Amino acid sequence: MEQWEQPIDTGVVPDAGSSFDVIVVGGGPGGSAAAAYNAMNGCRVLLLEKGIWPRDKPCGDAVGGKSLSHVEELGVLPMIEATPHYVVDSIVFGSSNNSEIRVMLPKETYEAKGLLSGYALPRIQFDYMLFKRATEIVLEAGGAVIQG
Repeated sequence: MEQWEQPIDTGVVPDAGSSFDVIVVGGGPGGSAAAAYNAMNGCRVLLLEKGIWPRDKPCGDAVGGKSLSHVEELGVLPMIEATPHYVVDSIVFGSSNNSEIRVMLPKETYEAKGLLSGYALPRIQFDYMLFKRATEIVLEAGGAVIQG
C-alpha cells in the first residue's frame, strides 16, 4: 500500500461547545491551504471535509509555478520532491499528422525564487500531502479537522 492510500488521522472530534476563529468547509487544495494559512497566522481553525482522505479526483495532475510558492510555504514541497513526480518545464502541442511544437515555460517567473516551473504527479498524491500537512498545522495550532 502506497503512503497516499493510507487514511489520514485527523484526531478527535471537538466537543459540541468548542469555538473556533475560522471554519473552513472543504479539504481540497483551496480549503486545505486556507485552513493551514489561518492556523499559521494564529487562528483556531476547524477544517471540515465531507469525504474520507485520501480520495482521487480527475484533474490535470499538475502543480504549476504560481502555486509552488504556496506549496513551499506550507511545507509540502519536500514531500512532493520525495515522491515520484515529473518536472514540468514546457508544454507540447501536437497534431494528428505527428507535428509538434514545444513551448518552454518562461524561466524568469520561477527561477528568481529558486523554484522549478512545475511538477506533475497524481492528484491523489498531491491532495494527500496537502491535506495531511494542513491537518498537522491546524492541530498544532489548537484547531480541529473532521472528515466524513
